[in-house]
Amino acid sequence: MHMKVLGIGQVVLDKIYILPEYPSEGAKVEPTRVEFSFGGPVTTALTLLSRLGAKCTLITPLGKDKFAASIRKKMRKERVRLIPYFQKSTKTNVVLVNTGGFSRTIIHDRVHYDPVRNIAEDFIKEADIIVMDRHEPFALQEVIQKKRRSTPIIFDPSTEVSETILSTFHHLEHLIIPIESVKQLSEGSNIKKGIQKLYSSYQKPVIITAGVSGSIIYDQGKFNLHPAYDIKAVDPLGAGDIFRGGFAWGLLNNWNLSHCVEFANLVAGLQCTRFGNGSAIPTKNEIADFSKSAVQKNINLESVLNANLESL
Repeated sequence: MHMKVLGIGQVVLDKIYILPEYPSEGAKVEPTRVEFSFGGPVTTALTLLSRLGAKCTLITPLGKDKFAASIRKKMRKERVRLIPYFQKSTKTNVVLVNTGGFSRTIIHDRVHYDPVRNIAEDFIKEADIIVMDRHEPFALQEVIQKKRRSTPIIFDPSTEVSETILSTFHHLEHLIIPIESVKQLSEGSNIKKGIQKLYSSYQKPVIITAGVSGSIIYDQGKFNLHPAYDIKAVDPLGAGDIFRGGFAWGLLNNWNLSHCVEFANLVAGLQCTRFGNGSAIPTKNEIADFSKSAVQKNINLESVLNANLESL
């Protein structure tokens, strides 16, 4: 029996410029490479889940242009059922990847999307897990009201910590947030106190994606660090998105929390060894091969927890 995943969120076509270093203001530079890739937290997570064996449906805003045609073709190839919520045009981004400093700059276009509404109840009721991003508030409320009680929501807030995002946390089974959000919520305290404050507010497991340090779990008064893998990282684009996909796969297989995060860490580490977002998503066999040789970094939990957030 196929595990059914419903994804609701934006899909973006990225034009990626690979640069040896970030240019100074007014400079004229030539990229070492230019690539096209699809992006978006939900799209990336669902593509991974489909490759692993889940039956995935994606509801997304989409135009009726050449960019949309490329995305539809890609989703068919990935065996992700695409249900478009039609708009005037498809969203595109320009992404500058600085290989010298391991960073990326994303330049969003100014496409306006109408929020997704009125989702067929069957899609929501049938889902074993639902993956969403922060751009669809009306759809989120529909999901909360109509989903099965046992169906978890995997939510990507990006680094936003608005009142709307914080209220959404009450409806989630797990809080998966980047360390940058802890910085915003903690008013200058260290990571440890910031995470404890989050747990105190929501009383549910807190999972922090902490970049080169790995991932931190805090639950029932205990911290657990899953160190990042010792890799030659070339592009962090999509690491958080793929992490959520890996975590969702663990939940679908009834793994415990630690195992879910360990697998998510592994897949995110492999993703960072490749350029692009959608174009870098690994296959099931590639993940299995990577797991045989991958080695975690030697990172001390206390040194990470007691780091000053202002230094991030």
